Amino acid sequence: MIQFPVIWWEKWGIELVMKKKVKQASERYHNRVANQYDSIYDDPYWDFHDELTWRSIKPHLPRNANAPCADLGCGTGKWGLKLLKSGYPTTFLDHSTRMIEQTKTKIESLGHRAQKATCIVGDIVDMSQLQGDTFWLVTAMGDPLSICSDPVRATRELYRITTSGGIVIATADNKLAALVYYIEQGNLDVLEQFVRTSRTHWLTARETEQFELTTFTPQSLSRLFENAGFEVLEVIGKSILPIRLNRRILESDRAIERLLKIEQQLAKDPTACACAGHLQITARKK
Repeated sequence: MIQFPVIWWEKWGIELVMKKKVKQASERYHNRVANQYDSIYDDPYWDFHDELTWRSIKPHLPRNANAPCADLGCGTGKWGLKLLKSGYPTTFLDHSTRMIEQTKTKIESLGHRAQKATCIVGDIVDMSQLQGDTFWLVTAMGDPLSICSDPVRATRELYRITTSGGIVIATADNKLAALVYYIEQGNLDVLEQFVRTSRTHWLTARETEQFELTTFTPQSLSRLFENAGFEVLEVIGKSILPIRLNRRILESDRAIERLLKIEQQLAKDPTACACAGHLQITARKK
């Protein structure tokens, strides 16, 4: 039997406790906001953002209408519902019980299509409820890789549940975009710590809901997936255009369509994603 030093056991125990606290804080926050979650994102900017996202998903929809799909960190089920309405059997997973309740309510209104839906309360760090080599398309939107307690384990789980040749599309917080916040705070010590660790906190006034976030650069996000065994197909920024600095631009004639074309043009330069608030990776299981 291998004997580990006492200090190793202590460190390991502390890490487990901290990860549990992060998970509990995230669950508390998402449970509290579940009822009004959709209304938070009900405005023209998020309409633009959603259309940008869906256009990036559509080319990867399975040709086989019976191919199982999954929406992980599903929230109230936005992307899984699109997959379900497209005819695919879809599994919805979120660590928030109340988010899953919201999703179930929406699914129940879909009639016979609801029979193809499976809802699970679970954590992407440990998806033991899901069989391996199952899903042809997996979405993980809303940055669950940043929110979860262990992105490395979560990415390995993504690899495990995806079938050979299957696609994973996931988003994460962009480390480079977060630098602006730390410069505005004016604390060099905190800035240095963030650059070293890539970790920050969810900005909420309720202390019991403050959980840690892991941020990524385009390179570190790609490396995360490559180390898990994936082939990285693309990393894009969402959105590259800083539209929230002047939302009135969305009132222009045919604004969303024109802005989407600009986004697609900018995305042809891989370095442009560094300007975005969030990163989106598309990867294939070899």
